[in-house]
Amino acid sequence: MKILFSSLFLGCLLFSNHALAARTSRAKPIAACKSVITLPNGAFIYKNSAPVRTGGVGTPLVGYRIEPSLIMLRNFGRGTGTIYATNGTKIGSCPWASAHDAAGGRLRCTMNTRSLRQAAIRNGGRPTAFFRTSSGVCAEVPDVGRCYGSVKGLCNRLIS
Repeated sequence: MKILFSSLFLGCLLFSNHALAARTSRAKPIAACKSVITLPNGAFIYKNSAPVRTGGVGTPLVGYRIEPSLIMLRNFGRGTGTIYATNGTKIGSCPWASAHDAAGGRLRCTMNTRSLRQAAIRNGGRPTAFFRTSSGVCAEVPDVGRCYGSVKGLCNRLIS
């Protein structure tokens, strides 16, 4: 009976410590982030692809780049953004670029969306990624293979 009680007590202790650690890490998942804003929201638009046109805005569409973009509707800084998996591992970076009708510009990534999603799952166990802006604010994208805040282009499908 003592062995059963001890095993049960130890199991509960381990479970409660694991649960506490999970809640704590969830509160501030990435040390590099000053704060985290989870998408969808009114501050960011995330797209899993971008149009390729013959010229500038309004010219004919010729296809899509399967590369992610984080569009900032407010100014979060104009420097390069860094992408982290849920465990805090750096999995990419994206340069800042201007964006038509977006006050804060965008992080226009040049890596493949499929590769980014695979890296997020490999390192963090799920397709979630954190895009850290140069101001330290992070945008949490629940699944980098999907779009948040847009229905244009390839946003109607999962890129995995």
